[in-house]
Amino acid sequence: MDRSDSPDSKKAMRQRDSERTRTAILDAAQTLFSTRGFSNTGVRDVADLAGVNSALVGRYFGSKEGLFRAAMERVSGISPLLQGDRRRFGADMMAALCDSPDASSPLAMMILSATDPAAHAVSMEFLETKVLTPLARWLGAPDGKGRAVRLSILWNGFLISWKLLPLQPLTGARLASIRRWMEDATQAIVDEGSAS
Repeated sequence: MDRSDSPDSKKAMRQRDSERTRTAILDAAQTLFSTRGFSNTGVRDVADLAGVNSALVGRYFGSKEGLFRAAMERVSGISPLLQGDRRRFGADMMAALCDSPDASSPLAMMILSATDPAAHAVSMEFLETKVLTPLARWLGAPDGKGRAVRLSILWNGFLISWKLLPLQPLTGARLASIRRWMEDATQAIVDEGSAS
């Protein structure tokens, strides 16, 4: 008997295909939600970009809202960066923002989807649970929550000005200078807690 015909190998192959399909749908959704927004992205658009039947979007995610939630949940948030050296946080954060090709994707998804109440609620939940709350806890006293909000404003403003509504020219030496300033500004807010 050929082992590739066994029930276990067929089940494993279906699982791999299922995972591959789910990943392709999520990749397509992140691309479209971060370039078109929630309202201007249809389930068929996502399915077409993913190369799958549109019925599979409903099968895996239930609805377009469920797909948007899954695309946002897929983003790891800030927690991985909180594991590093606190004294290098400003540099590490700017490396994450500047050196990752899709760093602005979650922000773009949130901004471009703000006009839809369901997508906006998901975005605000993501911001609170994956960024502000863990960051505030990590920052600690004094006023960890306030400092987390200030950092979020700083980083979001930078990403908007660099990637989403680009100020020209934020390249070369000018970008390097702004990056150093952002590292210093971030680190200064982090270090406010060290003085107490």
